[in-house]
Amino acid sequence: MTMKKLLFVVGLALTTLTASAQEEVGLPAGLFTLEWKFNPFDYESKPVKVAQLNGRLFLNDNQAVRMGVGVGFDRDTDENSANGTEGTSPVLSSTKTTNDALTLRFSLGYEYHFANTGRLDFYGGLEGGYLGRFFSATKEYSTTQTQIETTSSITFNDYVNTEYNKRSSDGDKLNENGIFASIFTGIDYYIYKKLYIGAELGVTFNTGKKKNGNYTEVTGHRESINGSIVDERVKKYSSETGITTNYDGTTTQGPVTETKGTYTKVYIEPSIRIGWMF
Repeated sequence: MTMKKLLFVVGLALTTLTASAQEEVGLPAGLFTLEWKFNPFDYESKPVKVAQLNGRLFLNDNQAVRMGVGVGFDRDTDENSANGTEGTSPVLSSTKTTNDALTLRFSLGYEYHFANTGRLDFYGGLEGGYLGRFFSATKEYSTTQTQIETTSSITFNDYVNTEYNKRSSDGDKLNENGIFASIFTGIDYYIYKKLYIGAELGVTFNTGKKKNGNYTEVTGHRESINGSIVDERVKKYSSETGITTNYDGTTTQGPVTETKGTYTKVYIEPSIRIGWMF
């Protein structure tokens, strides 16, 4: 085989392979993709469930616009209990704290796909949008003391139940409403025809406002004999209004504090993705 014929065969083979690979991938010019995007960490590098649904519209072979809607939810529950005695009476104390965090994210962005090898597609881009974090919590504390007498069992139960709104139980996290901007780069790998998986890494700037949360606290004392309640007293306090409703039904007015502020954060966002081209 002459050199000219050999070059012709090699060129024909490469052309055939390239066309086959691009046909298998389904080059995205003018097409739409829908993908599920998962971020295994939040902006404080703590595990949290954040999932996002992204749509991408390809303007041509290497440029696309994308939109995303993301929702994340994280629940942290901590329970502790201890047994002790007071005199000869057993005492059981318990504490249960639950913190909930909800994340909402709406984004609009641009992608430039700078390299495509058939199955692998490399891209980079920019995006921005809205990012909000919303917190709530509950805390239940209880001590129970039981006195065993000759003919009866007397139980004393003291408890404090607290419900937090727009904040975490220890007050270190307040509701946030803000905007973000990200620069990112990523890679797609086409598994079969138009199905692909990918990974993305971005650097995000996030700024916004945060407002104080409030809580409602219920303090109670309950006495029972042989399981029947003989005395129960309840006191309520609202940090939103500063009003305390005492055991005897009277009310007192306390100060109301309000905390407002701004925040600015810069963090790295990794994510994994799976998508389909239509």
